[in-house]
Amino acid sequence: MLYLVITNIATNISLLLLLALLLTRLPVFRQILLYESTAAEKGEGGGVLKKRLITGLVFAAFCIISDRIGIQVKGALPNARVIGILSSGFLGGPGAGMLTAVIAAVHRYLIFPERISTTACVISALLQGILADLVSFRCRGRRLYATGFLVGITFAAEFLHIVLILLLTRPFEEAVSIVLNVIVPMAVMNSIGMVMFFNVFRSIFSEADLKAASMLSLAFRTAEQCTPWLEGGFSDAEKMQKVIETILAEYPCRGAAIVREYSFLGKSGAFQNIQLTRDHYPRLLSAAQTFKNTRISSVPKPEDAFFPLYADNTILTAPIILDEEKDEILTLVLLVRKDAYSYQADMEFAAGLAGLFATQLKLSEMEKQKERLRKAEYRALQAQINPHFLFNALNTISFFCREKPEKARELLIALSTYFRNMLADTYYMVPLETELEHVRAYLKLEEARFEDRLTVRITADPQDCGCRVPSLILQPIVENAIRHGATKREKGSVTISVCREERTTRIDVRDNGPGMDQRIIDRLYDRETAPESDGAHGIGMWNVQQRLRDIYGEEAGLQIVSGNTGTVVRMVIPNEDRE
Repeated sequence: MLYLVITNIATNISLLLLLALLLTRLPVFRQILLYESTAAEKGEGGGVLKKRLITGLVFAAFCIISDRIGIQVKGALPNARVIGILSSGFLGGPGAGMLTAVIAAVHRYLIFPERISTTACVISALLQGILADLVSFRCRGRRLYATGFLVGITFAAEFLHIVLILLLTRPFEEAVSIVLNVIVPMAVMNSIGMVMFFNVFRSIFSEADLKAASMLSLAFRTAEQCTPWLEGGFSDAEKMQKVIETILAEYPCRGAAIVREYSFLGKSGAFQNIQLTRDHYPRLLSAAQTFKNTRISSVPKPEDAFFPLYADNTILTAPIILDEEKDEILTLVLLVRKDAYSYQADMEFAAGLAGLFATQLKLSEMEKQKERLRKAEYRALQAQINPHFLFNALNTISFFCREKPEKARELLIALSTYFRNMLADTYYMVPLETELEHVRAYLKLEEARFEDRLTVRITADPQDCGCRVPSLILQPIVENAIRHGATKREKGSVTISVCREERTTRIDVRDNGPGMDQRIIDRLYDRETAPESDGAHGIGMWNVQQRLRDIYGEEAGLQIVSGNTGTVVRMVIPNEDRE
């Protein structure tokens, strides 16, 4: 009898695994399964309900098939119903599990209403649906579950089944026999089968993550290719067409356009016959406004604006936010063939590309503004805006996204802090602590990039950081210590120390690199001749030196001591507050 039960359950699980494998190959189901469970918070409640309804019905079909192929043993029906119910809740979200459970329970009652275990089986199915939804609600947003958790939760669900069989099935001797001969081996087999079944769907998320990472990398490459055409902003129609051509060359879509209010700044051939009016812009702006709290949004009811394109295509819009306070927003519009549409991956591309475009434009505008205000400051900021640093930082973050998501989140915050300080419209002089915050954000990204090869220590007591320093004065020195000093060693180290004295504050940046050539040091002190931007130590250090002299006098500036065991760069800042 035990052999019959095990064989029956194994057949159930094997068939369900086969059906699951076939189902995961269907693009429509993959798209539904990948639809984010947090979409309700993004104003996309209809999509969430659709996902839960379809998921609930699909897994209900699994449960029905499991019941239909089962063979009765001692008045009971060995099956893998619990796998379908729990998987529905975990993958579909709250509500999907209960929908599957209700259908499974009704079906179980209708096919064998007279069996002594029917009542217990029906109630246990409903309780398992509640359990699946509770876990899904508690863990909302999670797509992957640990193997131990899946085994434990499945066994717990089957334990409910055992208790109900013993409580509700009579005669009691028959209940005990059903539990020992059917339910217990079924619980063990289903716990193992749940892991196998869930891993089939886990592959969808793994593939989606790989494709999303690929799309994010593609967005970086595309943005880099577009950089020459974005330097002057979005006002040049010819350059905008170059941007569109670059997008089409890099990304497999049917069309692309950049929209400002009710006019196209640039568009591909697919949009040639589309005329935007003042009535269409609020729809695009609505999508862009929604984006402020989300990653991406489809155009709300785009039929009016893009009716000729909508039938066989999916239209994605992502805002290029230039000024949130003034609602100065452009819209990147991508036309994607429906049968090639991958929700998460295309979201990553569209959102990433629009974000990089916006960042590029903000950096361009900032450079122009600084040039008008003060030429020296403009050079300093220009030295900091290193596209290779941004690319390396984003690459580092993408590496941690899957393996160490918390670390990736920490690095994203650091990158946000770094660029917030870079782009902030602060006054010329800032508190030393503010400058150190910017340096810490930069160092966090560099430490993650070089890992064990780089050690950084900052010694700066809060009471020593009361002076004010020129904005963005310290980071070029630290960057120089890392790039041309510490990272030239197998084990590099950089130490930043702050010491407040009676009248001045001393800031030292020390590295253990091979040292600076004396000719380079001499050139840094030459006010008349700036080094080339691609020189050994670049324009950044020279600019720091000149800015210190401009502010504090010709006798001020960097004090550099260098040898083959390392370099120390010292700044001495007066303690009085400066405006």
